[in-house]
Amino acid sequence: MPLTFPKSVRLKYSSEFLRVKTAGRAHSGRLMTVGVLKAETGPARVGLITSKRVGGAVDRNRVRRRLRELMRHTMPQWTPGVWVVVIARHSAVQASFEALRSEWLRLATRAGVLPRNSAETTEPHV
Repeated sequence: MPLTFPKSVRLKYSSEFLRVKTAGRAHSGRLMTVGVLKAETGPARVGLITSKRVGGAVDRNRVRRRLRELMRHTMPQWTPGVWVVVIARHSAVQASFEALRSEWLRLATRAGVLPRNSAETTEPHV
């Protein structure tokens, strides 16, 4: 899989983020909130939100890079047509990659983004 997300799998417009917020469901954890909308067709798409509440630019970019890496490795297993918005919390700055990974797998499985057995089978990519 390429190191970046192609434009076809990114949520880019505020209207898309708003659609996930209003029509989708949110699942919260200690490090992040995952909003999910099961669209009818099309590829799985993802959007990341790291507001200034998370921290300074360095911290926000580090969290964003870690979340993008998690998405990139698990995206082939995602349910087709699902739209996902991941909102980082301030506590994600101090969290280890493994803590982010385990929370992402738990929330994504609960939200129906990943199949039930994927939380145990996905290898860590550090």
